[in-house]
Amino acid sequence: MKKARFPLLAVLVLLLLAACGDSKSDLIGKWTGTESAGGGGTVTFNDNDTVLIEMGVFNNSFEWTVEDNTLNLYTTKEGKQELSYQYEIEKESKDNVTLYELDEEGKRVEGSTIKLVK
Repeated sequence: MKKARFPLLAVLVLLLLAACGDSKSDLIGKWTGTESAGGGGTVTFNDNDTVLIEMGVFNNSFEWTVEDNTLNLYTTKEGKQELSYQYEIEKESKDNVTLYELDEEGKRVEGSTIKLVK
């Protein structure tokens, strides 16, 4: 009986891991973004770990990583991280994602979201 349970458990674990997916590769591409304040524009995640954000008067490039469902945007100067933002990623579907800005403690900033649509 124990032999039958182990393969079943292994299959369940593999299915759960597959369901998690690679959030970083899911973001690569050009998205239409809408901020909670009403502004909009485009966000382009590149596979070379850079992202270009063009929303209203805000046009900036960042480096980006995804760790534990958290998007990290940052700039570096002389090897040191300078400007950084963190967002919790909530994937509604393959083509619809909501980013919730996080404060220094990792808590959502009230009313500060970006909705992305491919």
